[in-house]
Amino acid sequence: MLVNFKDIDDSSKVWVFQSDQIISDFEVDLIKNELDKFLPNWSSHGNELQCSYEIKYNLFVVIAVDNSVNNATGCSIDTLTNFILKIQKETKLNFFNRLSIAYMIDNKLKLDNLSVIKEMIKNKEFLIETTVYNNLVKTKKEYINNWKVSAIKSWHKNLFT
Repeated sequence: MLVNFKDIDDSSKVWVFQSDQIISDFEVDLIKNELDKFLPNWSSHGNELQCSYEIKYNLFVVIAVDNSVNNATGCSIDTLTNFILKIQKETKLNFFNRLSIAYMIDNKLKLDNLSVIKEMIKNKEFLIETTVYNNLVKTKKEYINNWKVSAIKSWHKNLFT
């Protein structure tokens, strides 16, 4: 069952899929259309999943499942992964490039390869205070409170060692 993102429980499991490039408005509409078809039928062992999504900053696709209703298990997570791979193929976007880092500088969303980020760290252009997106958050509550944080409060802190 597809519900509004603001209504899904804060304990819900989330997956944050970051594109390796800004998603055009046309592609956002296409992705929303596909999500609106996929998510209402997404199930786990025949049990309907209460789920939701949002697309943030034309860069992130965030999927949430309320595990208190029904758990997303291995097969249903595989189905979600395959769905995102299908979207990726249709749009030529890459949602699995873990070397692409999103961050904010001067209130502007930026996206660079890890090698560029490491060079920026050497040049003191990317600091521990730089706002980053921690796509490893596990719940909606973590997503709300700890997704957009300074690098020192995320896995990104490991880039400074």
